Amino acid sequence: MNDDRWNIAQEYEKNWWDTRKESVSLEFYRNFAEDLTEYLQGIFEIKKDTVILEIGSGAAGTITFLDSEEKYAVDPLEYFYSTVEQFTKDRDPRVHYYSAKGENLPFDNSFFDLIIIDNVLDHCDDAEKVIKEMKRVIKKEGIIYLRQNTYHFWGVFIRNLLEKFTFDRGHPYTFSKKVLKNYIEREGFIIIGYSGTGYFKTWLKELFAFRKKEFIKAILFATRDKTTYILRKEY
Repeated sequence: MNDDRWNIAQEYEKNWWDTRKESVSLEFYRNFAEDLTEYLQGIFEIKKDTVILEIGSGAAGTITFLDSEEKYAVDPLEYFYSTVEQFTKDRDPRVHYYSAKGENLPFDNSFFDLIIIDNVLDHCDDAEKVIKEMKRVIKKEGIIYLRQNTYHFWGVFIRNLLEKFTFDRGHPYTFSKKVLKNYIEREGFIIIGYSGTGYFKTWLKELFAFRKKEFIKAILFATRDKTTYILRKEY
């Protein structure tokens, strides 16, 4: 991807949060933290000394609602988020926030026990490089919670066609399950958990969302499946 396209996506994201800073509630982060903890039951237990990283933490991040003393978060827009009182007042002061890209994480090798990356890869400059960086900084036997919208072959085709007109300014990338799985397995990660919401459920939601962009996606059948992968680093 060229730098101009990535900058367009970043500017879109920044403007989205900036225009909603007075009204948006960050409680969805708390809800997701509860869901994530429940999802990981029987797989991974978050303890006080668990070293956690969230890539693409946004305004506060799911990480702010996880109970650990060793928490780190990166986002290329952190320079902006950190200046907005409506965001910073809800943050856990134990979290160390960094303005950084997932493609170049400012951490030592094998540093983290758990990485969280929630619908971030399709915003990135180089998705494959982000996955390589996660492998570098996660410990052996460490766990990655990766949630990502994926599309069937027709959805990929339509979204790639619309990308020529920058229809979805905030999401430069579109993933099929096959491509995302190839990225994951190429780096040697083992998929130890998987779930998806299904295309039909999302299609219905978009069809009756009464928002122009969502309706267009529905009638073009460019519908996403919100998929969750639990990955483990074997070596």
